Amino acid sequence: MVNEPSNSAGDGRHPLDRTYPERYYEILARDLGEEKAQWARLPYAERMRELAWYHAHFNTPDDLSPWPAELDGGLDRG
Repeated sequence: MVNEPSNSAGDGRHPLDRTYPERYYEILARDLGEEKAQWARLPYAERMRELAWYHAHFNTPDDLSPWPAELDGGLDRG
């Protein structure tokens, strides 16, 4: 199907590291801004690395943790 994202299996990339048609990113830029479209273009691993950096350096909710927030995501940020 033409409109589905592509990610060929076995190419070493994360399953969520998809490539969408350029039109998708143009719509993101138009509706949400160029900065968000640039973020969406980043490879999955790079987006996760940047999120992890922000998460480690700022007091942010632990959305990426398998632990619930009431258990402080398994980390003591006190």
